[in-house]
Amino acid sequence: MPISQSLHEEIAKRLQQAREEALATVRVRTDADPEGNEPPVISPRAHLVQNDDAPTAEMIAHDEEHFAEHETNLLHEIDAAIGRLENGGYGICVSCGCDIPEERLLATPTVQTCIQCQERIEQEEGTGRGPTM
Repeated sequence: MPISQSLHEEIAKRLQQAREEALATVRVRTDADPEGNEPPVISPRAHLVQNDDAPTAEMIAHDEEHFAEHETNLLHEIDAAIGRLENGGYGICVSCGCDIPEERLLATPTVQTCIQCQERIEQEEGTGRGPTM
């Protein structure tokens, strides 16, 4: 059963807002400032200060890369959810085909599975990680 128009509009709004926030975060991590005075925070050069050592700067840059990768993955999840929303597949569990409860969709707009399937997947994978948004 397709989701209601009001839920569709609310989810679309939340996904768009989340997408804009994730994009802004990625830009902060990966873009140099417009004047070119500062390297992007993802660069080890951004973390070298006087009396600082290169390994520490590299470690911080590695962490920034990890965070940027997380945000990029989140963007992919958001874009996939927007695609499902526009194409009519949103709100249907990709594993069992059942409707995902409205409360779950509102809590985690990028979710692709119902709670039962998510729990089964986590048990099979030995992870406790649900959707990232």
